[in-house]
Amino acid sequence: MVYRKIEEKYIFILPAVLILAAFGLFPAVASLILSFTNFSLAQVGEKLNFVGLANYLKLFSDTRFIFSMKNTIIYVILGVGFQYIIGMFLAMLLYEETKINKFYRVAFLIPMMLTPVAIGYMWRMMFHGTYGPINHLLSLINLPVIPWLSSVRIALLSIMLVDFWQWTPFFILALLAGRMSISKEYYDAAVVDGANTVQTFAYITFPILLPVSLTVILIRAIETAKIVDIIYVMTGGGPGVATESLTLYGYISGVKLFNLGYASSIAYTILVAVVVLGFIFLRLKERFE
Repeated sequence: MVYRKIEEKYIFILPAVLILAAFGLFPAVASLILSFTNFSLAQVGEKLNFVGLANYLKLFSDTRFIFSMKNTIIYVILGVGFQYIIGMFLAMLLYEETKINKFYRVAFLIPMMLTPVAIGYMWRMMFHGTYGPINHLLSLINLPVIPWLSSVRIALLSIMLVDFWQWTPFFILALLAGRMSISKEYYDAAVVDGANTVQTFAYITFPILLPVSLTVILIRAIETAKIVDIIYVMTGGGPGVATESLTLYGYISGVKLFNLGYASSIAYTILVAVVVLGFIFLRLKERFE
């Protein structure tokens, strides 16, 4: 009877397993196999050749791949870093239970609830060099207009500003929840000992929130390493390849240039980097817990 119940349990979860295998496991295995071949949609019907590590070795001499990797690293380190710093600052400001703080707690979450594509179109219009409202306001106060999306140097910053606007609320939400979980007794003891606000934050709040901080930084770092939607909508990776990320380059290589073998090697390079990053952060998190 017990054996029969176990069999029924597996029958019930079988559809979910098959769906996950079809849409998750199979594409992952197929793309891994393709990364060792010269498969191209432009040569459908021709013999599929196994090229070993040739696609992966080509990455080291591909200047566009290296440039896209540099952009992705900038997005991750600078973008996520500023999101965490400002998110921590705002979370501490919003801790007090006041009516205005309750309003801001909800208002700050609105950007995070919007879809990235919609955000990309909205900010592309706002950053428009001629008709955008931001440059219009600058001209009204006699300041020079800024080529937000057409300048090689500024376009990268513009993408980071939009990502900052959308995802800083994620840090605010997580860090504020962590701050609320800290017992008030720690702060009462610190006041008795004569600690000021900076000392209280440095020796109580920050160390206790460190495991939470590492977790949210890891989540955002992984997501930012895969950033593609906002970039594709706002700049398409341009001007030139100034804002192109690794994920966008992989998409262009596979979908527009039809080189699925090379695109698969880019995708698995990103996967390995994300796994290594996750392992490092999880080890750090275990150390500080």
